[in-house]
This record gives sequence, structure tokens and C-alpha cells, in this order.
Amino acid sequence: MATDDKAAGAGTPEAGGAEKPAEQKPAEQKPAEQKPAEQKPAEKPADKAGEKPAETPAEAKGEPASKDGVVTDDTPKAPEKYTLTIPEDATAYVDAADLKQLEAIGRKQGLSNEQLQAAVVERATAIAEQSATFRAETEADPIYGGEHLKETQRLAALALERMAPVGDPLGDALRRDLVKSGFGNKLSVVAALARLGRLMAEDSPARGSGGSVPAKRDAATVLYGEEKSA
Repeated sequence: MATDDKAAGAGTPEAGGAEKPAEQKPAEQKPAEQKPAEQKPAEKPADKAGEKPAETPAEAKGEPASKDGVVTDDTPKAPEKYTLTIPEDATAYVDAADLKQLEAIGRKQGLSNEQLQAAVVERATAIAEQSATFRAETEADPIYGGEHLKETQRLAALALERMAPVGDPLGDALRRDLVKSGFGNKLSVVAALARLGRLMAEDSPARGSGGSVPAKRDAATVLYGEEKSA
């Protein structure tokens, strides 16, 4: 039957072979974009852990460091020569030897003349204040000060006249050191000299044996040197 033939032929491939599938073109593949590799800056020697930055030519030679091409040197410098003076009221506490010592310190620290002069005054003032404090303590002591102070001074002067007579180089040096340090007024020193003077007085033979007697001097002057009593 014709109807059956059409139905049978429906869906069959055309004569001449099988039905070809639709051609599929391969998807176009764009080449992957390649980013340029990041280049890290070369490490400087100073950036490496544990390593010191490279020295500049000036630093290698021991010259002052430079900033922006300008050589800088912040090291304080002392003058070629110091001109120092001792205050009139401080001559008992500071002498030429002290100035020389202070100059060496000032030059090492790079102090100016004004700064070192201030140090001279400060040193003299400190010793004067210390000496005054020692003397006040001695004068207030119930055994060697107060009403006993004059006898204490007399005995201490006797000991000094015997042990460190005026005119003897070491004797003069001892008296000068006692004044410069302020320890000529210190209770422990005054008491020791007074005790020694008492022992000397007790052990002294009767006068008239032909021995020379040192010239009598004011006890306070012998004990305190050039310093005047407060």
C-alpha cells in the first residue's frame, strides 16, 4: 500500500549512504595571556640580615660621615687653649694643679672655655659647702665642740705642729690637702688630731732641755689653714 510505503520510508536515510552528522568546528582557543614575570629589585648588601651596610669611602678612611654630599661633624671640639680663672673666694679649694686636671677632662669631653670655667666654680663651691657642713657638725659635737671647741683646736694644733710643721714640704702639703678637701673640719679628723695632741702633751718632757719650741700660732689657723671661722 502506498501509505505503508511512505510510512516505512519515513526516517530512513537517503539513498547513497548514512546521514552525516553536522560538522562541529573546534572552539577557538585564545592563547593564554602571559604576564611578564615580576622582577624583584636586587638586594642591597645592607638589606641582608646580619650584614652591616657598606661603608662609604669617607667612612672607610675614618672621615666624618656625609649627608647629601656635605661632610658633617657634630663632635664637640675644645678650644686650642683654655683660659680659666680661680675665683678669689675659692683659692683655698682650687689651685693650678686642679685647673690642669680639669683642662684634661674638658678637652677629652670637648667642653668650651665657658663650660669648663663653670665647672671650676662648681667644684670650688661644692668643696666650700662640704667644708662648712663638716665644721658645723664638729662645732655641734658634745665632746669636741661647743664649750670644748677651743681646747680641741689647741690640741689638734699641737699635733699638727709636731707632725707637720710649717715649712716642711710634706707638712705644708698635708695642711693644704686638709683645707682643699674640707676634711680639716671633719669631726673624725679633728678628734683624731686632738687625741694625738693630748697624748703628746702628757708625754712631753719638762721644757728647758734645750729643744727648740715651735712658734706659737693660733690654734684655729693651724687646724683650718687659711679658712676663716664662720
